[in-house]
Amino acid sequence: MLKEANKFPEDAEYLLEELSGFNYTQLQLHRNEPIPNRTLHRFRDGLVRLKNDEPVQYILGHAYFMGKDFTVDENVLIPRQETEEMVQKIIDDHDEDNHEVLDIGTGSGVIAISLGLAFPDDEILATDISDGALKVAQLNSDNYQTNNVYFQQSDLFSKIKPQKFNTIVSNPPYIAESEKNVMDESVIKFEPDLALYGANNGLDFYQNISLNAEKYLTDDGCLYMEFGYQQKSEIKQIFAKNMPEYVVEFYKDIDDHYRYLKAYRKKV
Repeated sequence: MLKEANKFPEDAEYLLEELSGFNYTQLQLHRNEPIPNRTLHRFRDGLVRLKNDEPVQYILGHAYFMGKDFTVDENVLIPRQETEEMVQKIIDDHDEDNHEVLDIGTGSGVIAISLGLAFPDDEILATDISDGALKVAQLNSDNYQTNNVYFQQSDLFSKIKPQKFNTIVSNPPYIAESEKNVMDESVIKFEPDLALYGANNGLDFYQNISLNAEKYLTDDGCLYMEFGYQQKSEIKQIFAKNMPEYVVEFYKDIDDHYRYLKAYRKKV
């Protein structure tokens, strides 16, 4: 059915693996056994939703990030592997001191919670403009009992009181409206526009954050941001203008695309 509709049959396989609790090999070993009615009904319902382009993660109600299971729904983006790579970089850079961390645009909370689990003595403030996203993030935090992660509704820095952070991280909306025609139907139809699209060809949030981050960073603090794979040159210019006292390093993802940056104050 999915092949005929030019969809992805692999999504059906993944759906059945998750619903049955079997991995691919186990599915083959048990392929001649009857499927429990509840699993079969959920699978058939899921197939219809897959045919309508709904992401399998929304159908299941969860997605994986850095090996952990997180609740997701239509209020939040589905976590991507590129973001895992940025979070791993933050973890690798972390020294032995306790850090104050700010996660801007937390969505489902995967970045803040992953850092909270990695460094339970850090204090992490995670913000988002969307109340719906913050409810999902709080649910995920409760599930992992990350008592060092706090959530606040804020449009970027607007409601954050003056304070200093050792680390600021953001995976902001960076897709230009003009790019809609090359995006998957599942993303266009189901993932939240608020978390996808940025004004000024997707660069608006980099402009805003780079103009304000210095006021919230400690002298040895670092800013990490994910960006679109074609945006490096424009973002480099933005940071050169707005944060001239900072070194900006760009990092590639597993597909050899530049996908995230690290900015820190130049040594005197």
